[in-house]
Amino acid sequence: MSIQNLGPLLVLGESTGSITLDGKEDFHAALFNLARQANHSVKIFSQELDSEIYDEAEFLKIASDIGRNRKHCEIQILIKDADKATKTGHRLVELHRRLPTSIHIRQLPRDYHEETDEFMLVDDMGLAKRYSIGYMQGTCEFKAIPEAQKKARHFDSIWQRSEPCQDLRRLNI
Repeated sequence: MSIQNLGPLLVLGESTGSITLDGKEDFHAALFNLARQANHSVKIFSQELDSEIYDEAEFLKIASDIGRNRKHCEIQILIKDADKATKTGHRLVELHRRLPTSIHIRQLPRDYHEETDEFMLVDDMGLAKRYSIGYMQGTCEFKAIPEAQKKARHFDSIWQRSEPCQDLRRLNI
């Protein structure tokens, strides 16, 4: 059974097993369902903040809800290359500008530019990862302990060394 059919049945931190993601619709179903269940954090590690995944109306609605209504939940995004998101007018970037205390975007430090990961962590226990940029294939787990916790420690370590993404700030001239 596909993630699209299983989605409503999957519970963050409880549902076990790895689900194969193949195609944009699978990624949407996985990421939207994971993010919808976030209570503490959504951590996104991305090469270029792919608009096919993160600039979708449903994801933006969920991110807006997190930023406006979930007091103790935040979205942290580490991005390697912000050039594409800057040029295309990415709506998640615009949402970040409207909700800067809840949605944070930082540039991956140069020391980590060899990192090729693409993943989203939710509450350090749910994990969706993409095998390679440009391909819509990967896996998703709603209870990915201990892998999600290992990725969360790695993400947090890089986050501490990163700086706010200057390419995405609005210039008020």
